[in-house]
Amino acid sequence: MNTLVLLKTSVMIFFKHPVRSFLTILGVAIGIASIIATFSIGRGAEMRIRSQIMGMGENAAYIIPGNVFERGKIRATVGTNPRLTKTDVYALKEQLPSLEAITGGFDILQPIVYRTASAQDRIFGANPELITVIQERKIAQGQIFNDYHRKHGLTVIVLGSELANILFKDEDPIGKTIRVGRTPFTVIGVLEPRDNYWGTDDPNKKGFIPDTTAQKYFKKEGKTLQDVDFITIKIGKEKHSGETLRKVMRILRQTHNIRPGDTDDFTIFDQQSIAKSAATASDIIQLFGLIAASISLLVGGIGIMNIMLVSVQERTREIGIRLALGATQGIIQAQFLIESATLCFIGGIIGILSGLGISALLSSLTNLPGFIEIEPIVVALIITIIIGLIFGYYPAKKASRMDPVKALYNL
Repeated sequence: MNTLVLLKTSVMIFFKHPVRSFLTILGVAIGIASIIATFSIGRGAEMRIRSQIMGMGENAAYIIPGNVFERGKIRATVGTNPRLTKTDVYALKEQLPSLEAITGGFDILQPIVYRTASAQDRIFGANPELITVIQERKIAQGQIFNDYHRKHGLTVIVLGSELANILFKDEDPIGKTIRVGRTPFTVIGVLEPRDNYWGTDDPNKKGFIPDTTAQKYFKKEGKTLQDVDFITIKIGKEKHSGETLRKVMRILRQTHNIRPGDTDDFTIFDQQSIAKSAATASDIIQLFGLIAASISLLVGGIGIMNIMLVSVQERTREIGIRLALGATQGIIQAQFLIESATLCFIGGIIGILSGLGISALLSSLTNLPGFIEIEPIVVALIITIIIGLIFGYYPAKKASRMDPVKALYNL
């Protein structure tokens, strides 16, 4: 019963000086809001990246020339410009029959024009497996190029849904002729739109042409007929995909004559490694957010202690009367501790609501999915109460040790 009375008194004190009380708990509210928003943004970013990774295709891995993690060491350890070749593709295909699909491809960046409409995005030259098996894309209109188109190097193209929309709007693109750079291409297919995609490159804006056509019309300076811009593989549905990737790495090191201890001159991107990087990035975001929030909570706690000391000074006569009427030091101490914890708890509630609002706002502005976890909210509430007890302890102790006679006469 006494606890309920003390809690009621604490709430009354808050509303007696609402502006002062609100300004006091503002630091705590900002800190808690930072914790909630940081966790939400971090987890939302991680979930977004994980969903985008699925745009690579399940169990897909991409290999590019050059070591992006050891930039600057490639020439020193290998001695030549990093390359991927058809020999690499053949070696992987022969030595890893468990691979569900493999293709070498070409990355082309050229203006894409149809009448007055134009776009500039990447065109991929590869075999049809890149579309149908590795990326698991489906055709919405027309067809995907086949071995006949590849054999004869025909200028046919399959468009992503957004690229088709940019060029043709409401017009049917099938059978129409567009220009990629200076080369005319006939549109034979349009892919279904994909919501989730990897990184900032929207696959719906991409186009696909036969690899033989890409090499015939868009050969890059310094490249030979054996060179490819990238290699894409699809690992079968096996439990130990990491072992397969290690085998891929060993095969490529052999074909590239890389000695033990030397740096790879290629980089493999797979879903697991990217997901791990996403989780690490999320943890870093949350760590920096927690550091900033901790500073704000410290400032808020000091504000709580300061206002409680002022409150003790203002209510000296009240404390004296309570002591004179038989209140124990424990009751006086409990009263001010509960008042301090109540202030922080109210600040925590305001902070949680503000954090949820900030998370929702950022989610709508950045297109990141809002991800709210109960655990940070519960932890935030516990932290606010602990802050109230810690920073309210000294003022409460000071109030409980007052001399009732001096306190009564406010001496």
